[in-house]
Amino acid sequence: MAELCLGLATSHVAFITQSPEMGNPAQVEGFRGGYRKLAQALRDARADVAVVISGEHLNYFFIDNMPAFCIGVADGFEGPAERSAGIPYRRIPALAEAARFLLTTGLDSGVDWARTEGWELDHGIMVPLYMIDEEARVPIVPVFINCAAPPCPTARRCYAFGEWLRDAIARWDSSKRVAIIATGGLSHSVGTEQMGRIDEAFDRRFLRDFCGGDRRQIANLTDEEIAAAGNSTSEIRSWIALGGAFEERPAELVFYEPIAGFATGCGQVLLR
Repeated sequence: MAELCLGLATSHVAFITQSPEMGNPAQVEGFRGGYRKLAQALRDARADVAVVISGEHLNYFFIDNMPAFCIGVADGFEGPAERSAGIPYRRIPALAEAARFLLTTGLDSGVDWARTEGWELDHGIMVPLYMIDEEARVPIVPVFINCAAPPCPTARRCYAFGEWLRDAIARWDSSKRVAIIATGGLSHSVGTEQMGRIDEAFDRRFLRDFCGGDRRQIANLTDEEIAAAGNSTSEIRSWIALGGAFEERPAELVFYEPIAGFATGCGQVLLR
């Protein structure tokens, strides 16, 4: 059976590659150092495939066709969709075999997937992958959770999705070692008068619950609590799914700083 070997979570703010000079230098270096630690963990884990969970920034999905969950099924994906993200446009290998297994298993057991074979990935996936796996050694399975167009899957549903993902991987008749990478968040707002506000108290409480003794607390967050921390804080749904997948495993807080120049609470967590 396949083995779930590693979990990584990171904010995916594009400023880290696009305009790092906008952040406090010490904080930016700490963020980069966190990425280096995540990259080393991925190398050490010898993962054969990485399921990458992220929201999307209305580059591919839009409000006229917004699935709750979508999986990319192809041998590779290109990006970033935003040419200004500060990284090369490139093709990332993907493992269609793993995606097809998750697709068919989900449709049989509780995940009503949408499927895409032509997803141009945006910075939410491509920037973290560039920082964690610059040489694109590990093929991916991209997974989308709606974080942008309410109603979004609740925290409880995202946590349950992570539990399902863990169990599905355990049922996969394969010798593959599987990592899960969650990207997005933490607290931030885009396109409103709240842009630039970072809810550090919310971030630290979320990270404490994520890394503490009772991770299920993160599944109890309401849509209102998440929205109050910023209109784009919704991206923590990917983290919540990761928490469900690694429910019984310890989490290490690698980095957290409210980087004012990036207008985002920037965090990173490692689970083995």
